[in-house]
Amino acid sequence: MNKCWNSNPNNRPNVTEVGKSISLLLNSIYVAENNEIEIQFEEAEEFRKAILLSIEDYQATTHPQAIYISRLLNPLTKDLNSECLDCAILN
Repeated sequence: MNKCWNSNPNNRPNVTEVGKSISLLLNSIYVAENNEIEIQFEEAEEFRKAILLSIEDYQATTHPQAIYISRLLNPLTKDLNSECLDCAILN
């Protein structure tokens, strides 16, 4: 994948090379069992899930002395004057 991001277009893989890489990937996923690529995918998925859990845990906790806490806008906007909702600005 890093080859695809190379700033020099001549160093990037062509369509044939990308196709071969995709074929190898699919073959390793669906045919071979417990090969290196499958193990790497499983490790990456476990890492991804751990990151998501840590982000959720981080967002769920706030500092007890926090000044601002995010909340929905509905409670803040329910008492606003709504008599001019149909107003239009004309040039």
